[in-house]
Amino acid sequence: MIEILLRSRYVVGSIVLALLAYLVVFGERVGYEQSIGSFFAEDDPAMRVYQDAAATFGDDNFVFLVYDDPEVVSAAGVDRAAELAAAVSPAAIPGVVRVESIDAMPLVWALDDALLTLDKLPNFARKPAMDAARRAVKNIDLKTNSMTVGGAVRGADAARRAAIQERLVKNALFVGTLIDPTATTTAVVARLRKTNEHDVVATVRQLREKADAFAARHGLARPAVVGPPVLLADGFASIEIDGRRLAAVGMILIALVTLSAVRSVWWAIVPIVAGWTVWLATEALLHALGIRLSLSGGPLVAQIIVLTMPAASHLAIHFRDDRRKMAPRPAARTTLRAVLTPILWTAATGAIGYLALVTSDVMPIRQFGAILGSCTLIAAVLVMALAPVAMLPPFPMEIPVRQGSKSRVSAAMNRLTLLVHRQPTIVVATVAAVTLPLAVGMFRLTYETNYINLFKPATRVVRDYKRVESKLGGIGLVEIVAPVGSTLDFDAVAKLERVGGVIRGLTPEDPRAVAQVLSLATVLDPDGRIAALAPDARARVLADKLDLIAASPQASLLRNFWNPEAKQTRILVRLLEQQPAATKASIFRRAEDAARAEFGPDAYLTGLSYLMTKTTEGVVATQWSTFAWSAFGILAMLTLAFRSPALAALALLPTLLSVAFVLGLMGWLSIKLDIATALVASVALGLSVDDTFHCLIQYHRLRKTRGFRRSLFASYAVSGPGVLLSSLAVAVGFLALRTSEFEPFVNFGTMVAVATGGSTLGNLLLLPACLTLGERRRRRPPALVATTPAPAAPAPASDVAASAAAPSADPRPSGNLG
Repeated sequence: MIEILLRSRYVVGSIVLALLAYLVVFGERVGYEQSIGSFFAEDDPAMRVYQDAAATFGDDNFVFLVYDDPEVVSAAGVDRAAELAAAVSPAAIPGVVRVESIDAMPLVWALDDALLTLDKLPNFARKPAMDAARRAVKNIDLKTNSMTVGGAVRGADAARRAAIQERLVKNALFVGTLIDPTATTTAVVARLRKTNEHDVVATVRQLREKADAFAARHGLARPAVVGPPVLLADGFASIEIDGRRLAAVGMILIALVTLSAVRSVWWAIVPIVAGWTVWLATEALLHALGIRLSLSGGPLVAQIIVLTMPAASHLAIHFRDDRRKMAPRPAARTTLRAVLTPILWTAATGAIGYLALVTSDVMPIRQFGAILGSCTLIAAVLVMALAPVAMLPPFPMEIPVRQGSKSRVSAAMNRLTLLVHRQPTIVVATVAAVTLPLAVGMFRLTYETNYINLFKPATRVVRDYKRVESKLGGIGLVEIVAPVGSTLDFDAVAKLERVGGVIRGLTPEDPRAVAQVLSLATVLDPDGRIAALAPDARARVLADKLDLIAASPQASLLRNFWNPEAKQTRILVRLLEQQPAATKASIFRRAEDAARAEFGPDAYLTGLSYLMTKTTEGVVATQWSTFAWSAFGILAMLTLAFRSPALAALALLPTLLSVAFVLGLMGWLSIKLDIATALVASVALGLSVDDTFHCLIQYHRLRKTRGFRRSLFASYAVSGPGVLLSSLAVAVGFLALRTSEFEPFVNFGTMVAVATGGSTLGNLLLLPACLTLGERRRRRPPALVATTPAPAAPAPASDVAASAAAPSADPRPSGNLG
């Protein structure tokens, strides 16, 4: 097989380059699933309930376009609101279903005034009056009619406008939604189509463009554009940008690391070509199968390129070490023979570690594990197939190593291994003293439910949310669905009002936590005047009001809260996004309990903000199980490779300590678990075991023919520099994620880089120390195990180094890593 690889190297290289060129030019690009549904399995109960509510009342894909206007309640102010509403209407933006603005809203208190007056008429006069009222509201002009806010304000004098403003800022249907308490901020509310019916990113971009152009025309500050769809759209827009940017940055950084280490352009090209080819082929396959990427898909291309580095690094270092002793072709043959088995084992083991993520209940985690596991295995094999081109290139693009030279890094590795070999107990104790206190930080880990914190503070969406929540209150939206009859009576309205009162009072320590509660009670009796009537009059006025609303252009407003065919009603609850996870969870639970106390056990809570919180909770809940499956799979592969459960468990120790180190560090630094950082443990596990395999397989192979000391030093003299180069390239590659605008990717890249550094120290210090202690214990006579004070001193450094290094005709160091 090795001879076939060497002889066909140019053919294989040409085929791969041709495939890469074809994929770049003609390959299909995979799309992103821009919906909350991409986070859940199709049979997930939380998603099924949300879809049922959406089918009954319509999706709660509301976007608020909020702007400051010192004269909201004026003729010019309502004209401006109408202008912005028209600019973002369904006719202007296809992704919009409906728009609500303050100018087109009815004067709800005036409607109540009219109904109360009509109810006082004699029975023979009431029916004709109601018929006339129905005809009037059916043909109402929302711009000019005096029963709308816009019509009333345009035709009012200063005193009348002041009275209208006072009623607006006290009415629960208006304040906090369409106007702030000072009447200097207003909002236009756009309801978007279902996410699978339009491009959410494009729709949000159009909304912002229209809103910004409107503000520029009138000399107003730039409007804030907020709402759950905006969070999703900006998240997916960021990962699409990040995918391209991080791939480019990752390739450049990896190329620089490789060039500085082995002084060969060919070895810099190999992992990049392999990773890029595998990713583009994966994209084409996903597109052909109709599979779209979820939120975790943004940095996948950069990660796949990074994860080709362990194989490329060990091949490059081994080859340069062999070139010090022999001609290029024999060196290539020797290197491939030595590294082929470790690479195949590490590729299979890493793939199993990542594929364990498919046991997660969260769809982005499943997808991430399936794609990364498959691509890592294929990329490692492709690196092996392309390596002969870098070893025996068609033309030189490197600073060749001199035969007979010595590697400074190998010499340094011998000295480090000797130090560890002499003082293994001190090394183990030091590692434990550093790692264990930090690992305690794992118990301080919390999860992130505030999706605003997923973006860097300087991004528009964060600034917009802070601005809006300071003026109108919370924009996080959940809904409670409760059973009612196909006809409404005032008992149901009273129940809704009681539930709303309980929810509004859930957080007396922070009244801003629950910003607003909207229900049929808010629409039908915001001032409580109907409730104050006698029972018979109350029923008549309520029925008349329902008839008038149903006949008016605002009939859809009623449908938002009551579906008589489904016999269900809903309560919309707006709450601050920027509040602790425990507070949100408490509000959700107690709000649902309040609804069930009035409407029975069939009442339930759902909504976008709730689903976003459930997503993060699901990631956190499954991270330990997926990590356990990863560890079990890797342990099984290590046992098969070494034919020794004890050695396999020892091999896993540095990895587990590095994971404990990084998770503890996250806890102490208050870095919360989210949809990306919850993957740190599993990814770090898969990365670290690569280097462990290379160190131990060399040791295990040499141990059969040499003594313990010679096999230990010989294996680390060659594998140690490969571990350093591999870890450096991987850490630098993942640090490229710090350029992301998406905060979870920033933290994910940083923590994986830290974990990589920790696992490197574990593989180079802790692992040989544990091997030495185990060997010393094994060599002690059974009767003396408990009494022998200390083992014999090891051989002098010069003897050990001499036994681990090949003779050299040129004792001068070569000055490069390899």
